[in-house]
Amino acid sequence: MRVVFRYVLLFIQVYAFYVILHGHISPGGGFAGGIVLGLGLVLYALIFGLETGARRLPLHYALFIIGIGGTIEGIKFFLPHDTAPTSPEELFGIGLISVMSLAIGLLVGSSLLTIFYLLLEQKDEQFQPEEGDSHSRS
Repeated sequence: MRVVFRYVLLFIQVYAFYVILHGHISPGGGFAGGIVLGLGLVLYALIFGLETGARRLPLHYALFIIGIGGTIEGIKFFLPHDTAPTSPEELFGIGLISVMSLAIGLLVGSSLLTIFYLLLEQKDEQFQPEEGDSHSRS
């Protein structure tokens, strides 16, 4: 299963970036592509083991990507909105729409992965007793 998924993951990630970059032409966009991207990374962690997944993309990298995506998404509010150099049917012709969709996709995918990691940490903390916490039943 690991050998097959190693190749399937490549197609999942390529499809995620396809959905992200073609979102202004066809159904999809940053959010839908980000979900596909994030779920591909979560599946990687589930199939190859949580330690391997956390080594490949640690939590602090995911948080950094969230910050980058949020910063790029926030920049659009400081740019002029009246510039549209070409027609909407072109892939990169609309200006910043593709860049903003990429930022949203990275933001959503990293957020999904971060939520997955934090739920795992919460589960681990829940089942480990704290030191000095001995409950005795009478």
